[in-house]
Amino acid sequence: MKLVQKPPLQSAFGCLLVLATMLPALASSSRDVDGGAPFTTRNLETVPCGGVVATFPQETISRDFDTYIDVSVTDVLTAVGLKYLFANDKTYGVQVMKVCASCDSVVGEGAGAEAGAGAQQDLYENPSFDHYCGENAYGHDLEHSGLVFLPLVGNDVRPGTMPGYVYSRATKAGKDERGPSLDLDTHLDYAFGIIATMAMGSISFAPDFMGYGAETTAEKGFLLRDTYLTSSIPLWLWVSNFVAESTDSRSALGDAAFYIGASEGAYASVALAEGFRAALGVVPVNTFASAGPYRLGSAAILKTIINPVAGGDVETYGYIGILLGEVYSSTNPNAANFGQGQDLLNDENRELALSWLNDPDLSKLEMNAKLIDFDADDEYRIENLWNLKIVQFLRDAVEAGVEDPCDPDYEGYVVGENDKFCEALKQNDLIDVLENANYNIELCYSDEDTVATPDNMPDVSVNTFLTATLKTGDHEEAIGACFFDAFSDIVSSPVFRDFVPEPKHKCNPAPCDSGPTTTITNAPTVSRDARGGPSSSARKSSLSFMSTALLIIVGLGSFMALCP
Repeated sequence: MKLVQKPPLQSAFGCLLVLATMLPALASSSRDVDGGAPFTTRNLETVPCGGVVATFPQETISRDFDTYIDVSVTDVLTAVGLKYLFANDKTYGVQVMKVCASCDSVVGEGAGAEAGAGAQQDLYENPSFDHYCGENAYGHDLEHSGLVFLPLVGNDVRPGTMPGYVYSRATKAGKDERGPSLDLDTHLDYAFGIIATMAMGSISFAPDFMGYGAETTAEKGFLLRDTYLTSSIPLWLWVSNFVAESTDSRSALGDAAFYIGASEGAYASVALAEGFRAALGVVPVNTFASAGPYRLGSAAILKTIINPVAGGDVETYGYIGILLGEVYSSTNPNAANFGQGQDLLNDENRELALSWLNDPDLSKLEMNAKLIDFDADDEYRIENLWNLKIVQFLRDAVEAGVEDPCDPDYEGYVVGENDKFCEALKQNDLIDVLENANYNIELCYSDEDTVATPDNMPDVSVNTFLTATLKTGDHEEAIGACFFDAFSDIVSSPVFRDFVPEPKHKCNPAPCDSGPTTTITNAPTVSRDARGGPSSSARKSSLSFMSTALLIIVGLGSFMALCP
């Protein structure tokens, strides 16, 4: 059967991304505990590690959210629609904290003043945990940071055992993009934690990831699978210990989590779901990943960057080539091509490229402009920065129609010339994870995406736990439409609303009553092979009831007015 796409008018929902970027400003309209005047936007850089960024009391969060909408959204119908969407879901207060920890510190000392040394040393007996946090893992001894959002009942952390909700941010580069714990609290990164915690009562996370956030000497970990775990596991453990200790175990972070992200964040979400499962035993309840570059092993995203036809996107996405150049050029010792003479950046301009990436005064767009202006003729040539042998290796494969240039049987694959580079790519491929996962993963993508192109998708027909929803539009438009579905899931999906993790908190009287539970069943089979091939079953992508209601109330005209 054929996949039923969203109708063209559905692309209007890409405009929700614009609305979503404003949602965190509910922080700016939130009042203090005493009901004083709304506070202004905070620069999170001024908040110390372990410090409280903001507290939104349960008693005022409903009023504050509506006040924010009234003040910030000028279109009346749009304001009505947003308030309707969350009308019955402003349930919990929210406290936002900045968290900083390393694998070494959190395992050796736990979290909080009462933690004893060596509290969790037995974690190293798990080979997966040792892989991500052991002494051979790059960054195990470095401090990593992020935000945590705690649900409040009254003035206290919600009692009971709560699932985690992990939002993985999209790619950051250049000035003013330093990670959720350092950027302004009006950023989209702030929104998902606020909304999920307010509506679901989850303990939500927004990790900065390797090389971002708190002061650190770590190199950036763009699309290096292990780095997302090494920089996020410490935050999870710190918060788990902190919640238990600060509430005398009346509250607990459960061994279950939801994951969501787009673009690089989609890649990170898939990596985190599998890594947390293997290393910590955290059950992935649902993973929602949009427009992600999962197929690194066959160099899918690199082939897009070296393609001259794709140069039209360089004004927007040129910096991605610089980020890839850094991580695959002997900066992370765990990469297979480290020190093997097969770096992606060429020797001549390596330092120049790295200086652009690390210049605190240079924006993404300015990086892109430097890449375009590299030559006097203003022609985009990625070989100005990348190793010409590797560029030609990839181009030859594309011209020959070779799907996987890193297949050892391909004649262009040469030991001593590109084999270690290919091994590094294979290390970070996520297709096996996606096609073999035994937990629910929702993928969302667009055939028109020129960044995370459709050939990045797995064969969804081989795994009943995978679903794929096809959107229209370019990379950013697809993400906006996918995020609309993600917001709708929070307020309408039983998987999100009714899930109760196994109890870990202390009960009085004992034993704990875990309350109603939701059985997470196999995901429905998908509509087709998301890479374009046929499959034996179909799933129709459709709007949820809440999405439809919002469409009716707001009207397409309101959305389109926001996105001319």
